[in-house]
Amino acid sequence: MNLSNLIIGVCSLLLLMVGADKFLNFMEPPCSLMENISTTTWQALGVIQLAGGILLWMPKLRRSIASFFIVFMLFFTIMHLKENTYDIGGSVFMVFLFGIIAWNPSFLSGKK
Repeated sequence: MNLSNLIIGVCSLLLLMVGADKFLNFMEPPCSLMENISTTTWQALGVIQLAGGILLWMPKLRRSIASFFIVFMLFFTIMHLKENTYDIGGSVFMVFLFGIIAWNPSFLSGKK
């Protein structure tokens, strides 16, 4: 396993976990933004995260998916800051990891 697969695996796993949590509510403590977002929107975000966790493994889509989730996670980091909540660490960490994926051309080519 190389470093790129490790980073992609971590991002994929985090997206799958956070996306599944939108339906199963298994993570503790729950996201502090959950009360501010409608149930339909909350579940749509979960579907987007689940799809991203799967699509991230497709080399041709990887840069687009990573770029989308950089913007996605930055938006929710800003929402957390605006709402003065405590749980922004996960979104900031994921912005950093998706930035590595989008920035490094060797991750994008899918070639070894």
